[in-house]
Amino acid sequence: MAELVFAVLGGGNGGLATAADLALKGFPVRLYSSYEETIAPIAAQGGLELEVLPSSGLKGGFARLERATTDIAAAVAGADVILVVTPAPSQRRYAEKVAPHLRRGQVVVLNPGSFGGSLEFTQVLAARGAPPVTVAETECLIYAGRKKGPTHMWIRGYKKGLRLAAFPARETARVLSLLRQAYPDLAEADSVLETGLSNPNPIIHIPIMILNAARIEAPGDFLFYWEGVTPAVGRVIEALDAERLAVGEALGVPLRSAYEQDLEWYGHQGTHGENIYETHVNNPIYQWSLAPTSFEHRYLTEDTPYGLVPIEDLGRRLGVPTPRLSATIEYVSLLTRRDLRRGARTIEKLGLADLSPGELRHYVRTGRREGESPCWPSPMRPSSPATEERS
Repeated sequence: MAELVFAVLGGGNGGLATAADLALKGFPVRLYSSYEETIAPIAAQGGLELEVLPSSGLKGGFARLERATTDIAAAVAGADVILVVTPAPSQRRYAEKVAPHLRRGQVVVLNPGSFGGSLEFTQVLAARGAPPVTVAETECLIYAGRKKGPTHMWIRGYKKGLRLAAFPARETARVLSLLRQAYPDLAEADSVLETGLSNPNPIIHIPIMILNAARIEAPGDFLFYWEGVTPAVGRVIEALDAERLAVGEALGVPLRSAYEQDLEWYGHQGTHGENIYETHVNNPIYQWSLAPTSFEHRYLTEDTPYGLVPIEDLGRRLGVPTPRLSATIEYVSLLTRRDLRRGARTIEKLGLADLSPGELRHYVRTGRREGESPCWPSPMRPSSPATEERS
């Protein structure tokens, strides 16, 4: 099998972790960011220093990159797999930027997708006249870590058993056969509905933020998970998660609980416990996770419109009550002083509100509406661009 060439789009913590790890695994890697101040020191050094927590199972060292560039065309030219490692609000912008430079047969993976990520990305590519490519997504970011300097990345956590699905789902096995060369622990999801509803960040981050609001506004730091999650906070997380699971069941989408995910992803790094509270305070990688110092943070401004609101919207359409999720969204609006339902990536925003649950499942599995011939999905209805975020 020919050596895979990866392009990593995104210069934040996730993008740098991905590029460095793949390079140290021996793959040719190109790194793209639109910010010259991000790329320049990496290009000058020729790569990244990667430091890892030994329990992650990853290898540290100097990760030499084939290319670090602000030219997206140069980054994706000749790449077999294009990993888009950006916040959900930036995904539409990246689809628009990369569309003119794709070639038939390339694989694009959103890491992660958040709800509807691969659906929106695929439809934007089609609207921009891009050649047919396969778009897939993971349910969450595979790494936990942060920059220690402009060219120094630290990874403390690595998720095993992370689910991936392609759109359409019939392409999932092919995508996994490629990606497992680099990520042998990836697992197959039923469809992008499963990956989109399986990101636990909205279910976990948001209640911790709300229930620690006074601490966030007060001077001084605290550990977000180790100190911010108490037994009561854990019960709130589990109540929200129960509504998410009920929506998934009504939609016919298999979902794991957030507690089950925790054990699966981080059991190899020592997390343990009988409930979601215990898995968080007993996870060694969280001993460095400081809480945000503001409510203008992606834990609220991204996780709400790309996580909680879509679940609430699906619940309403399916007749599944989500009173706790809805109340949580209201509290987020109070903390951020804005309506994060506006512009959220819902089924209607994706142009799929006319589909029944069965038709929606058919669509994500086949890439077409029932009765349509197998072809590139129709462009989504126009909508306003998502807020651009630094990546």
